[in-house]
Amino acid sequence: MRAFRITPARLAAGILLGSLSCAGVGYAASLGLVSKSLHAWNQTLTKANCNQSAATADDTFVQQGSPASTAGATATTLTIRPTATLQDYAFIRFDLSGCSLPTTGGADSAVLTVRVTTSGNDTISLFPVTSSWSSSTLSWNGVSGLTIGSTATGSFSASSTGNKTVTVTADVDTAIKAGTLWGWELRATSGTATVAIGASENNTSANRPSMTLSDEN
Repeated sequence: MRAFRITPARLAAGILLGSLSCAGVGYAASLGLVSKSLHAWNQTLTKANCNQSAATADDTFVQQGSPASTAGATATTLTIRPTATLQDYAFIRFDLSGCSLPTTGGADSAVLTVRVTTSGNDTISLFPVTSSWSSSTLSWNGVSGLTIGSTATGSFSASSTGNKTVTVTADVDTAIKAGTLWGWELRATSGTATVAIGASENNTSANRPSMTLSDEN
């Protein structure tokens, strides 16, 4: 068996590896592999808030019972109906272009807030939409042409009126990096009642949708 000798070079390598191992949790973003050599550097991130209000929102609802109607574009409330043959879906999105975030930026946290104005025994789930739509043209007939995620981002109970929040950080982060998010479809995934949430055109400002966004770039 060969004896293992601690040389100055081996000692220095051990100290370096130990330091990197300890720093891996807190500073993983500060490590990079370049030309087969491991280098450490500091990355400065700018933290900011870019909260969204009804002024940057676009929303509507579509009705299976009126499949060609676009009347939801100017509605003051958005109805969500779970009935199997006469469903209503709501759609909400925000224009993030005013945030001036580069694609190298991201979302630390994002929370969507809607206000239930007519309650019911329903669970309302949010599904990310990744193809473009406008409230002025979207109808029930047009929903089939949209790309909508099959897995809900989150959900809330509409059993009482008032503000409801859903964490949408992952969706908004994807939107910043890839520009593929066009808001959410709000659909009743359980229950039997017709519920309503405030639209961006609602006469009462507290009823309008909003989103708090903490970002970094």
